[in-house]
Amino acid sequence: MTHAGDRSRPSLLDAIHHEPLRERVAAVIREAIFDGSLHPGAPLVEKTIAEDLQISRAPVREAIRMLATEGLVDSVSYKGSTVRRLSERDVQEVYAMRRLLERYAVRQVIERGVDVSRDGLEGATSAMEEAAASGDIATLNEADERFHRQLIELADHELLLGMWTLLALRARHAIALRNVQIGDPAAVAANHRAIVDAIAAGDLERSLDLVSEHIDSGAQLVLDDWQDD
Repeated sequence: MTHAGDRSRPSLLDAIHHEPLRERVAAVIREAIFDGSLHPGAPLVEKTIAEDLQISRAPVREAIRMLATEGLVDSVSYKGSTVRRLSERDVQEVYAMRRLLERYAVRQVIERGVDVSRDGLEGATSAMEEAAASGDIATLNEADERFHRQLIELADHELLLGMWTLLALRARHAIALRNVQIGDPAAVAANHRAIVDAIAAGDLERSLDLVSEHIDSGAQLVLDDWQDD
């Protein structure tokens, strides 16, 4: 996980210094998967990672188990662990489930009469609009993810949130593998504004349609020209 010629980057030890060890080790490995440092099929060797991070093997082992639960790592008894390879079917299933869960969340939010104009959903949408106007794609992506998480959280359903969180990680893995670039930033922000407005108006059918269209278009971006490794 250490790369020659990359001396300017903060050390992995610095990255885990101030947080609970198991979670921080998992975060470091997870980010290495997302940024391509660890490619699909790459072995995750406890001893090597522990030496690289200058820690014991126990938290590394626990972190790998966490990542396996998240669907980012495959672990086989007596054979070790590797970064998971994603198939086209995997991606289709992830987005189909996200579509199902987010539609359910929309229904719950509207039926419960949640005021989306006064919560984080409105804030995330405004942040997307500002980021789109300034061309700040990183902030736009961050606000986009925050929007969808906030939508799920507003449904006030613990199991739903847990399932969605796992799916969001797998979706991010797929996006990273294909280096998917966001389309028209203004259009992306406008799509989310339309969803918020429909939910605020209590228009269930329009809200469901807009969420479905948004997730389906995201899936298509990832799946275009997809070829299983």
